[in-house]
Amino acid sequence: MQPWGAMEGVRPSKQLHRLLDAGKNYSEAFAFMQRHYGISQEKFALLWQVCQVERPFLLESSQPHLFSVYVGIPFCPTRCLYCSFPSHPLTELNKFREKFVEKLLFEIKATGQMTQHLQMTPYTVYLGGGTPTSLEPEELAAVIDALKEAFPGTWREFTVEAGRPDTITPAHVKIFKSKDVTRTSVNPQSMHAETLKTIGRRHSVEEIQQAVKYVREAKIPVLNMDLILGLPGENAGMIAASVKQLLNFAPENITLHIFSPKRASRYYQNQSSYLLPPDEEIVEMQKQALALLTPHYRPYYLYRQRNILAGLENIGLCTPGHECIYNIVMIEERHHILGLGGGATSKIINQDFTLTNLFSPKDVRIYLQRVEALLERREKALLKALQNV
Repeated sequence: MQPWGAMEGVRPSKQLHRLLDAGKNYSEAFAFMQRHYGISQEKFALLWQVCQVERPFLLESSQPHLFSVYVGIPFCPTRCLYCSFPSHPLTELNKFREKFVEKLLFEIKATGQMTQHLQMTPYTVYLGGGTPTSLEPEELAAVIDALKEAFPGTWREFTVEAGRPDTITPAHVKIFKSKDVTRTSVNPQSMHAETLKTIGRRHSVEEIQQAVKYVREAKIPVLNMDLILGLPGENAGMIAASVKQLLNFAPENITLHIFSPKRASRYYQNQSSYLLPPDEEIVEMQKQALALLTPHYRPYYLYRQRNILAGLENIGLCTPGHECIYNIVMIEERHHILGLGGGATSKIINQDFTLTNLFSPKDVRIYLQRVEALLERREKALLKALQNV
């Protein structure tokens, strides 16, 4: 029996939030979800805990005039084994980087003019990718300056997803500090050198440590670090060792991903070359990781993926008061998100909480050709949603 029963969607918390909206208590909500989906008691308890943390943020953010901005920077130093995100290795398409930044600055400015005309208020801003720190420091600074000019006011949260330790330089982190970035990520995925080599990461464990040092010295308020459970060649003991090393860094956020084979990944194209841990080992990995983390961190958001190993889930954990608000509003889909840049998704929320998804091209070359059309589609969808308020 799968731990989530018949629940196959990415966002199981949306179902529980609907029950909470209807005034259901723990017992009533569990009875409903157990009867209709066969969810296990363990997973329901986790889901309940997550939704209790999320509720105040949903109440705060679910207002039609509020929106968040996601900016996709579709470049990385290399393409990781598991990656299906819209990113281009710099060795392949670096020649388009300057043109991309130029077009992105145009899209940011035009979107800012639109939202100011509609009297909308920016809530959170998130630079993701890809790897934003694949940009040169001056390019990154120009993007941030454009965002601050286009979306004036005090943002509830500002994240720059640095991600790859081999791209994080003192110059990048100096920009984070000077531009008031409140949250960043250094994402090892594993703290084992052999695994890093297997998945195509061209950085060492020592470079992870150095990147964390840069962030801590700059006093960026919130540091996130990611691990992936179930990578080829790893076992529960190796995961426990990685978690213990992360705990030494004391990041405010830790995200535990479960490996999920994606059709667009290098792994999927050459599966026979890699041996994944069996399901029972994946379950033990998660069990040991959570046993080490939950005395210090609480789960605050989760989501699932197609083909996720052992039928489990990805869990975001934080020290109390350091929740990533963007992650919550992105997963729960009750808040407008305007996706700019390569491979970004805009989520336009209608009054009944249905939504319109608008996708930007993953290929940077196609993005360069279609920005004007993307702007027009986004404005039409926003106008329609706001007219129904």
